[in-house]
Amino acid sequence: MSWIVIDTEEGRRRVAVARSGRGVWVGWPGGAVFVSANSNTAAGAAVREGDICAPLTGKVIRVEVAPGDTVTEDQALIVLEAMKMEHTLTSPRAGTVDKVDCGIGDLVDQGTTLVELAGE
Repeated sequence: MSWIVIDTEEGRRRVAVARSGRGVWVGWPGGAVFVSANSNTAAGAAVREGDICAPLTGKVIRVEVAPGDTVTEDQALIVLEAMKMEHTLTSPRAGTVDKVDCGIGDLVDQGTTLVELAGE
């Protein structure tokens, strides 16, 4: 991670920059954004409604579903370990699991799609 200084309307700001193989994270007090190496757009813009993404960088410690499984709203899908705590990611709606993009032991970046639900 490195730091850069940018000029804004409010004055100069120091922001953190972390590069990964897929793009760059830019963070500041109270927020962060991922800029894709391919599209130069925020990662969130490409996320589908049925995608469950990592809310923070961590390690996958449990995968509770498989492709083809039917899930209910608020059902546990993935458990991440981050900052020495467990974070359970749940389904935002009832549906069918289309794809699981992670496995136990995977280290994932914030914003990484972990589970895709089929369209309604």
